[in-house]
Amino acid sequence: MRRHRGRPGEPGRCLLPLPAPLQLLLLWLACGALGGPAVAAELRICQADPQRYAYRMALSTLILQRTETASQATKKTATQLRAYEDGPDPTQERCLGLLREGRVDLVYLAPSEQLLREFASIPVDLHKGMLGYRLLLIHKQDQALFAQIDSLDGLRQLSGGFGRQWTDYGLFARNRLPVVGVAQGQSLLAMLQSRRFHYFHRALHEAWAELDAHPALDQLMVEPRLALHYPFPVYYMFRKQDQALRQRFEQGLARIQADGSFDALFLRHFQAIARRARLSTRTIIEIEYPLPAGLPAVDASLWLKSPP
Repeated sequence: MRRHRGRPGEPGRCLLPLPAPLQLLLLWLACGALGGPAVAAELRICQADPQRYAYRMALSTLILQRTETASQATKKTATQLRAYEDGPDPTQERCLGLLREGRVDLVYLAPSEQLLREFASIPVDLHKGMLGYRLLLIHKQDQALFAQIDSLDGLRQLSGGFGRQWTDYGLFARNRLPVVGVAQGQSLLAMLQSRRFHYFHRALHEAWAELDAHPALDQLMVEPRLALHYPFPVYYMFRKQDQALRQRFEQGLARIQADGSFDALFLRHFQAIARRARLSTRTIIEIEYPLPAGLPAVDASLWLKSPP
């Protein structure tokens, strides 16, 4: 042990050797203080498939940008989205389990009474009512069958396919619609090609995109006359103990609603799709799907009344 001999009258001080890990930590802190490379914070998500969630991820990034602190902007430490794992997204139930365990930071899901009790949410529909409108993917050889359908009773004569873990699976039983339920939603398109059921209903932004992503399934098509409708808002949900993060997103949503950037982002992603869907020319079949009491009304006028 070395001793420092101070100036006359100054007590001696011991200089102890620092452990290597502590030396590295102090060096890292010093580099940050001197303007070295900063490390960005991360927001962990489990719904990161760009085909399905590109808009929700872009919206989340916009909210994070609008709520950066001056310090974050100066030090280039803006929060970045990070997928929980590589490869396909976990199932919805698995995502909820990861949120409960604190291994992801948020999910975006349709509200149910159970989810609203368990998690903190922001009651703003991220999709402005659009997810409640569904188009039917069908087999080309069944087009004549669907040409005769114009009501819920008619649809009850045919069978749908759907994922059992998806939030809106229960609408089939509630509306007395026959359904083939599967554990893995990825198998549904191939099953429809094999004519295991008659239709697979998809959101407007999913219908053509999924066919384009699977060109080998060339016997499938978007049914041209019909659309289903049921209320299906999507909310941000957080663990109840993560109130600071929920408040940040609530503040960010308010800011982008006020400055128009929320609407602008939505239209960039969905205006062309809404026009392609031509809902005003389709027979809309209303599906009963009750939501928890007290949810705010959703204004779909931004896109639903857009000119064709």
